[in-house]
Amino acid sequence: MKIVKKASVLFVLLLVAALASGTLRVFASSSTTYTYAFDEDRDYVQTQDAYLPGQTITSLGLKSPADLAVNNEGELVIADAGNARIVIYDPIANTMTSFAPEAPDPLFSNPTGVFVCRESSAYVAEGDIYVADSAAGRVFHFSADGTLLESFGKPNSIMYETLAFEPEKVAVDKAGIMYVVSKGSSDGVVQLSNTGEFLGFFSSNKVNLTLRQQFQQFIYTQEQLDNLNINLTPPVFTSVFIDDGGIVYSSSSGLRVENIKKHTTQGTNMLSEMYISSAKLVDVSVDDPGIIYTADQSGWIDVYTNDGEFIYTFGSYLDLGIAGLFKSLAAIAVDQSGQIWTLDSGNSYLQSFVPTEYASTIYQAIALYDETRYEEAVVLWKAVLRLNQMSMLAHNGIAKNYLQLEEYALAAEHFQIAGNRELYSEAFWELRNIWLQANLLPTLGLILLGVVLFAAVGLADRKTHFLAPVRAFGAKIAANRIIADVLYAKNVAKKPSDAFYYLKKKRHGSYAGAIALLVITFGAYLLFIAGKGFIFQTTDLKDMDLSSIILGFLAIVGLFVLCSYLVTSIQDGEGTLGEIFKGVAYSMLPFILGCVVSTLVSYVATTNELFLLNVIFGIGLAWSLLLVFISISEIQNYTFGETVKSILLTVLFLIVILLVFAFVQMTIKQLFTFLIEIVKEAFRHVLG
Repeated sequence: MKIVKKASVLFVLLLVAALASGTLRVFASSSTTYTYAFDEDRDYVQTQDAYLPGQTITSLGLKSPADLAVNNEGELVIADAGNARIVIYDPIANTMTSFAPEAPDPLFSNPTGVFVCRESSAYVAEGDIYVADSAAGRVFHFSADGTLLESFGKPNSIMYETLAFEPEKVAVDKAGIMYVVSKGSSDGVVQLSNTGEFLGFFSSNKVNLTLRQQFQQFIYTQEQLDNLNINLTPPVFTSVFIDDGGIVYSSSSGLRVENIKKHTTQGTNMLSEMYISSAKLVDVSVDDPGIIYTADQSGWIDVYTNDGEFIYTFGSYLDLGIAGLFKSLAAIAVDQSGQIWTLDSGNSYLQSFVPTEYASTIYQAIALYDETRYEEAVVLWKAVLRLNQMSMLAHNGIAKNYLQLEEYALAAEHFQIAGNRELYSEAFWELRNIWLQANLLPTLGLILLGVVLFAAVGLADRKTHFLAPVRAFGAKIAANRIIADVLYAKNVAKKPSDAFYYLKKKRHGSYAGAIALLVITFGAYLLFIAGKGFIFQTTDLKDMDLSSIILGFLAIVGLFVLCSYLVTSIQDGEGTLGEIFKGVAYSMLPFILGCVVSTLVSYVATTNELFLLNVIFGIGLAWSLLLVFISISEIQNYTFGETVKSILLTVLFLIVILLVFAFVQMTIKQLFTFLIEIVKEAFRHVLG
């Protein structure tokens, strides 16, 4: 759904560009870029503009620029790879300087990474520039005025002896320790000391195989695996960044990988659970408050909070030189005023984006929360809601502040709107705890009073029999054939061997009762998958395909009964198809109770009690499966071993039928598509 929406955005932009192409004469235009955030279903929806295109700088003579950094004076330091130089541009004064040292030969071959030190220490000075040059195989250290201070080549280490050193990106901390992304290196980010000694690999990516690929790895030979071309090489890093607090960030491109990492000092990822909007990241940057900005190959700029919560995305690919869109987005940086600067390596120019009131208010609210100024943050988040009433980010932000202010009911309300089940659970736990503290003793008193009254009524009834009419009415209802047949499931659950014997002899139970039990079973299952409390109900009812659920339930039950009958028929079983059907249906009572009880408990439980829900449901399911096993044994008059064999064959037969059905369905679909293409081709030839 998200990919489709992004594609639709691109189509609209292309249409606009096509209409405007007759009048375009320069790269810049007044066009804006659309901003997209999440709705309650985590689908992209258009929201207020977070950024508007600012300047489009085409006069610097750049050629395939590769990286970008901002110093404390607000100057942009650009790795101009195509011209083999470093450009320093002041966007306020509109002045440019550059350097490409020669000593005596040119130092640069292909400078693709640049980093500017923001603070001075014993090892680096404010404004120092580090340049990564992959073709030269070196990292260069310059002063702020472009004077070469140091040069670092391949580390002289036995551990690095067989590896290539082609630095593409670089970042440096206050201790002068360099974090280098080397071209094609799947071992991780290379960590060098301030003297260029190899310290190890700071972090590395993992290969995450699909379930199918894991299965293939388990059963296939090496030759077969080679023919499949499964890539077991970890995805490489595309950029590295260090913020003013010394925290290291990195980006990677690829599927099933942690594309954005906020590293601890040991290199582990603090944002491993975050949602990543793009899998083709080329750069990452972080501003002073800790807001994370990423750039991807398709021209999209994504923004996240300092704890990895997705805020919004904007930009896109469009090779027509329209401001706000990119041919090839290569790098991103943020200055101290919050303005985003980007490099388009395809068009070789610089673009800026200015935050709107909408974006500035969001960032201020996030900063206030970090400063524990919760009441002020709520005011700002409410201002965001006035701009965008359905902002899930704003509702989540309000809720987090209310949670800190101990306004748990308001926090739970907004967490529910935002779909944040984890933090909703925390707010609900507090509400439940407050309720228990206020009502525990009165509740226990009412329960004790109820027990006493029940005992008193029972004692009075034994003496006066005043409840005899009530018992007679209950007995009359229970004597109804259908109700009695359904209630016989209690006997099956308590004494299955005897109950299935009487079921087989038709002394108790009926087909009508079995059908009623299956209807109740489906209702209980539907309640379980669609009716749990908010914390545990991860799928909305509107997103469920009810017809598929019904057909699936009927198909599994029906196929199991049919396959069991076919298997037992060739194994000298005594049961008929109808008896097997009734045996399965009358085994469902524990499953029904498990579904209903776990659903009810979900309304008073938190995520801490998830285990309890799973245990309740698991016991009900296991109990019913055990009753099905006993029903096969009793109805077919099998021994334990014969029953096990029969059920295994039944399950195998069921799987084979489902696979054959899937294959036939796929074949029919392909045949239908083929016939349509033939008809279309015939029409084309006839109509010529």
